[in-house]
Amino acid sequence: MPNESKSELKHEIFERYTIGLTAILCAGILVVIAILGPLGLGIMEHRTSQSGIYQTTGQDLAGLLLLTPILLIGGVLHLMKRDGSKYFLILTPITLIYTGLSYGIGQEWSNPAYTGNIENYFWLFWAMIVGGLIMGMSSLSMFTDDDAPEFSRRGLRIYVGLLSVFLLFFAFMWSSDVFEVLATGNTSSGSYQSSPTVFWVIRYLDLGISIPVGFISLYLLITRPKKAYPIVLLFFGFFVTLGTAVNTMALVQVLSGDPEIAGAAAAGLIIFPVLGILAWAGLYYLIKDKIRALLSRNKSGE
Repeated sequence: MPNESKSELKHEIFERYTIGLTAILCAGILVVIAILGPLGLGIMEHRTSQSGIYQTTGQDLAGLLLLTPILLIGGVLHLMKRDGSKYFLILTPITLIYTGLSYGIGQEWSNPAYTGNIENYFWLFWAMIVGGLIMGMSSLSMFTDDDAPEFSRRGLRIYVGLLSVFLLFFAFMWSSDVFEVLATGNTSSGSYQSSPTVFWVIRYLDLGISIPVGFISLYLLITRPKKAYPIVLLFFGFFVTLGTAVNTMALVQVLSGDPEIAGAAAAGLIIFPVLGILAWAGLYYLIKDKIRALLSRNKSGE
């Protein structure tokens, strides 16, 4: 029995350091990508169109300002054995995997008009994907049924209905792009012919992952909010972090005068901010009791 207890202690220490250091490592990778990429020194050259460069700049900026602090705080708190670390770590896994895949495979590899050296940074994107998998699997197991707050059924129904409408708008917008390409060979803004690979990568990831994940999380939120609480948090972390990145990308495109913000893409300037606001509102709704408990503990400590 003493040997078993010692073995379990070592096991827990190993997991704690692995998860905490993985989060910190992923934060460091995001900083390196932001410094080396188009946002910073421009040493990391993406094989994509100018519009793609604008979007990458926005994504790097969002990663630097939002995802990096979340990972650092979560990693440090986890190393310190603070229970609150799980509320930070669970927000990041899907976005890390999504970003690593989109950076890695969303390049115009077969187009000789685009030059770059992005393949030299394969290990950075690979590490993001693996780090996302590690934190996703580990952070889900950190939660118990007692962590889930009580939800108002009426408030849930209103929120789920509202977000469902805008998710449908999002799906319609991307689907209309796909049908337009199939019918005419291009989008009205010309974005498809300039970067067809990233077009299909983003449509497959969003129509195949982002939007279905959205509806799955809403279904779980309305049917079993307490049992599915960590899964819903995982999904909403994805909405918040990726949604912020998408809005930052659009902002950079607008400020840079990107002509590809036209047609169906222009509709995103309305839909994406609304989805972003709803995502943040949903996340706050999920953790508001934890925030209030933390504030009351701090007040009583004073």
